Amino acid sequence: MLNYQTTDDTVNLKFSKEYLSSPEVIKLIETLRIRELLSTSQLCADDVMKLDDELKENWWQAHKDDFLGKIQ
Repeated sequence: MLNYQTTDDTVNLKFSKEYLSSPEVIKLIETLRIRELLSTSQLCADDVMKLDDELKENWWQAHKDDFLGKIQ
């Protein structure tokens, strides 16, 4: 089952739980929220990509020893 209804301002989406797990639904909602925030942001796409790269690098630096320690 997959149903949706649109109005001028909203989209109502209704679907069976078999389509997405709870974590996937949360990820979808988070993705939509991020898109909403970005739509009102003054950041350009290049700024967003630089920030993404920086966040990934910082995360890797903080966690690389945990990962590498498991394979050595």
